[in-house]
Order: sequence, then C-alpha cells, then structure tokens
Amino acid sequence: MVAAANIILRNLCAAPPRCGLRARASLLAASNFCRLLCVLFFFTSTCALEAADNGAQTEADLAVVNAAIADIQGWLIEAGARQSQAQKNLRDADKNSATAAQTAATAQALLDATKSELATLQLRINQLESDKTRQSALLGQSLRAAYMAGDQSALKLLLNQQDLSRSTRLLHYHRLFAASRLEKIESFQRTLADISSAKLALGATAEDLGRQQSELEQNLLTLQAANAQRVQALSDLSASIGSRSSELEQLQVNQSDLEALLQQIAEAMARVQSVANLPAFTAQRGKLPLPADGPVISRFGSQYGEGALTRRGITIGVAEGTPVQAVHPGRIVFSDWLRGSGLLVIIDHGDGYMSLYGANQTLSKQAGDWVDAGDVLATSGVRGDNTAGVYFEIRHHGTAENPSSWLQN
Repeated sequence: MVAAANIILRNLCAAPPRCGLRARASLLAASNFCRLLCVLFFFTSTCALEAADNGAQTEADLAVVNAAIADIQGWLIEAGARQSQAQKNLRDADKNSATAAQTAATAQALLDATKSELATLQLRINQLESDKTRQSALLGQSLRAAYMAGDQSALKLLLNQQDLSRSTRLLHYHRLFAASRLEKIESFQRTLADISSAKLALGATAEDLGRQQSELEQNLLTLQAANAQRVQALSDLSASIGSRSSELEQLQVNQSDLEALLQQIAEAMARVQSVANLPAFTAQRGKLPLPADGPVISRFGSQYGEGALTRRGITIGVAEGTPVQAVHPGRIVFSDWLRGSGLLVIIDHGDGYMSLYGANQTLSKQAGDWVDAGDVLATSGVRGDNTAGVYFEIRHHGTAENPSSWLQN
C-alpha cells in the first residue's frame, strides 16, 4: 500500500508540464487517499496487536491468580490435616449446616416467587370476571336492541325508495351497530377463554406451591438436623479441650491459624498485580459502610480468654441469616472454613489491605471472584460462644487495624 502511494507520487512528479491541472489534482487526491489507507492499516494493525497483548496479559494474570489461590488451598488442606477429629467434625458440621441453609433459602425464595405468581393470577382472574360481567351486560343490551329492531330492518332500508339518502345513512348506521355487536361477542368470548386459561394456570401454580412447601419443610428439617450436628460437634470439641488451660491453648492455636493463613495469602498474592487498578483503600478511612447493619457487640482491643488474648476485630450483632456485604471492591482470596473463624471470607483490596468476614452461616462467593462494595459475600451465622453476628477485621500488611476508624459512624 505504501509502495502504491509512492508510485502515484512519482507519476505526479513526472507528469509533463502540459498535463492539465485537473489531472495533477486527481493524482494528488489518489496519493492522499493511499496515504490515509496506510495510516488506517497501521492503526488497525496496532490495535489488533494491543488487543492480543491485553488478552495474553489477562490470561497470564488469571493463571497467576489461580496459582496463588491453589497455594492458599494447599495450605488449608495441610492445616486441616493437623486438626483433631473433634475439630474436623465441627468443620464438617459447619459446612453441612451451610449447605442445608443455602438449600432452604433457595427453596424459600422459590416458594415466595410462586406465592407472588399465585396472587398475580388471582388478581387477573378477578379482573377478568369483572370484565365478563360488564361485557355480558353490554352484550345483553345490544342483543335486546337488535331484537326490538327486528330481523327485517336492514331489508326494509334497502327496499325503501322514498328517501335514498336517508336510507343509505341509516343502513350505514345499521352496519356499524352490527359490527359493534360482533365485536362485543368476540370480546366476551376472548374473556371467557382468558378466564379458562388463567384458572388452569392458577391450578398448576397451586400444585407447584404445595410441592414447594413440602420441599421447604423437608429442607428445614435437614437444616435443623445439621444445626443439631453442629451443636453436638461444638460440645464434643469443648469436652476434648477439657481444662481452661487447654481452652486458652486452643484459642491461641485458632489465632495462630488465622495469622498463618494471612501470611500465606500475602505471599501468594504478592505475585498478583491486577489489584493495583482498584480504588485506593486508604481514601476510605471513616467512609466504609458496615458489612451488616447492627450494633458492635465486641470491640477491637478487648480482652478474651481470661484476659490473655486481644481481639483484632469487631463483632457486629445481627440476626442469623443476615446478608454480609463487602465494604470495598476487591478480589476474594479465601472463602472457606477455618478453625476458630468458621466460614470465613477474605478480600484483597490492594496495597496490602484486606478485609475479613468470619462466623458466617453460608458463603455466596468463591475464591477468585471480583466483588464491588455492597455485594453479598455470605449470610451471618452463630459463633462458637452462641453469639449471633458477623466478625469483621481490617488488615494492612498482616497487621490488624481498628475497623471503627475506617467505618462510618
């Protein structure tokens, strides 16, 4: 293409002096057109190469993220192997309870949707019945009027030769009245058909509702059994701990597991640079929303374990099953069960900042998912001390920071 433009230029320069201005102008226009094509070809080729590079970079980033998450999961499996049988039983009970709760919630949502559909169908049937009553009255009036006019009215108008203009006008009105009657009859028939169809749909929906109600009851029984299994697992764990000294030791182990997990996440995610495009977490100090709307029932820095341990987060008191929301955009790097934290979600926000959401009943997201502020991560559960709420932490390069200084009043 470039060569063609050069040939045109050479021809232009070599054109004899007697060549007309119009010919020279045509050659110049052709040259400029070829140059434009060259520019467009170069730009298109460059964009295509950049798109290919971006696609390759995205795949490379995804591979790095998957490898980092695999490392984290590998650490979790190794940590699980070191747990006692009582702790493994509690882990399994928590996960079974989460699955049962999620299934019951799905069944409840389906049941609510069916109830709404049933109510909508009933309203439609009521409206159609009202339309039928109104149309029946109008149709009756129209038929009575036709009967009173007699069957020979149109024929009489046609045979009336005394006033042709009046007969023509009346015959036109007669046709309009007949068409109106026919429309009323057809509308009445459509309404009857719609009522029949709506009643069939109502019956089918009512059957679905009954079946879904039975399924929900069964799911709730499964959830009840899973929760009982969890209570028993907690009791067995407490019995295995025994003395208060061993209970304190267990709490210290739980805290050590969380710290080790955070260290593993920091090492694994250090290879991932894609979080650099997120909004700056530091600009949100004092502006972050609560992950769930409720009072703070345990504060950062408070003592527990008979004063031997310090809380590194806060607990927000909410009812079991309350949605837990992300406080800032980021990538989920952990969504699983951890000893001492229960079902735990950890979000990497970039620049070394992470937010933690523990003691959940169910998990809604998986490791590797991107989330925005306000996205539902989980539903709140019950902690080991039977306290309903959400445990929340903010970490910077592994160091716990007081969430209260980051949250809105």
